[in-house]
Amino acid sequence: MKLTQYLSLLFIGFHLISYGQKKDNKELQSKAEQFTQKVIHLITEKDYAALNQLTTSKVYCYLCFENAPEKNAFVGKDAFYKKHISTIFNKELLERLQRNETKFSYDGSDPGFKDRDYIVLYTTHRPNEFGDGHEGAQFVFWLKDEKGNFKLSGIETVP
Repeated sequence: MKLTQYLSLLFIGFHLISYGQKKDNKELQSKAEQFTQKVIHLITEKDYAALNQLTTSKVYCYLCFENAPEKNAFVGKDAFYKKHISTIFNKELLERLQRNETKFSYDGSDPGFKDRDYIVLYTTHRPNEFGDGHEGAQFVFWLKDEKGNFKLSGIETVP
């Protein structure tokens, strides 16, 4: 086989592999965004029984504490839904989440975050929307892959 034929086949192979990864990533992103939309809908409807089934046993929730938590920011899912959910997901936040301006990221490669595999970020404040020079803000849903299904494993905001 000539070198040019070999290089052509190699290039085509890389292209097909790359296309497959992009397609899989798009499908995964779509599935993650649909899942978070379902979570938002269930929160709006206050269907905590259904949410409980879609949530890991503990939830990362730094937002659940007025002051920084002493050890960590994880709460049991029952406490999360009974004590914190209505305070965090107020009317204003739910309206901003309905904009559906999202970004998706695979996050399972960081060993410091074993409680999440993916994150979906919703833009809640665009740059300068909150005030001149403000960088904007995002609300983040942590997702854990459990047997091929997503589970909500945390929430946070940036910045």
